[in-house]
Amino acid sequence: REPGLLTPLPELLPWSETRLLIVAFNRYIDRLRVMISRQERFSADASHQLKTPLAVLKTQASVALASGDPRLWRESLEAMSGTLDSTILLTERLLQLATIKRKEQGEHAFPPVDLHEIVHNSCFSRLQQARSKAIDLGYEGEPSTVTIAGDGVLLSELCANLLDNAIRYTPQGGIVTVSLHRDGEAVLLEVEDSGPGIDDAQIQQALMPFHRLENVGDNPGAGLGLALVSDIARLHRSHPQLLRSETLGGLKVRLRFLRACSE
Repeated sequence: REPGLLTPLPELLPWSETRLLIVAFNRYIDRLRVMISRQERFSADASHQLKTPLAVLKTQASVALASGDPRLWRESLEAMSGTLDSTILLTERLLQLATIKRKEQGEHAFPPVDLHEIVHNSCFSRLQQARSKAIDLGYEGEPSTVTIAGDGVLLSELCANLLDNAIRYTPQGGIVTVSLHRDGEAVLLEVEDSGPGIDDAQIQQALMPFHRLENVGDNPGAGLGLALVSDIARLHRSHPQLLRSETLGGLKVRLRFLRACSE
């Protein structure tokens, strides 16, 4: 066999002594093929997404170089600065996604972390961002420690992305509410807002990387926020539910995590 050949081995007769070994090996090959396929698709998507801002930067620089007007130079530099900010954000999100993909490939046992503290800190760090749009950012639910097994850094990123999305797409003077409640052996984390929400037909698309919905308007973004949330949640054996908020009318994102046995 060629070293890079990932086709399954032929299974032998049922009574063959090596049949179980071959079956296990073929299952491993299947998982390996899926992993490589995901990596190749991610690399292709990332390359495609980075081409656009680089092309825009090239155009903005060319416009400035072709002009002798200092005012146009300044306008071009300001535009380039904005493009660079977007490119940096995109690169950071891509690195976070790559980190998650790498963690998914290996076996891991997460340490206990306090989800209440993570959520509380994320809300506090976004207060100024919410106030700049006169948004009422509130927290409801558990007042004390809620322990789950998880990666504290990635869970902080999950909360940050949920809050950033909610604040970004909620109009001036709107409401964003974060809640954390015990639910039997689990804990429910919900972030809901008074923004436009997401149509049922677009829910699956919203969780795909690099996909921006039609109702986001001119809000900046890389189309990776909810995709990151979905990947981090999957790493913690959870999955984001995208619902219509009954109280605020916008989007509600619900995540269910199992609480640590020691709680």
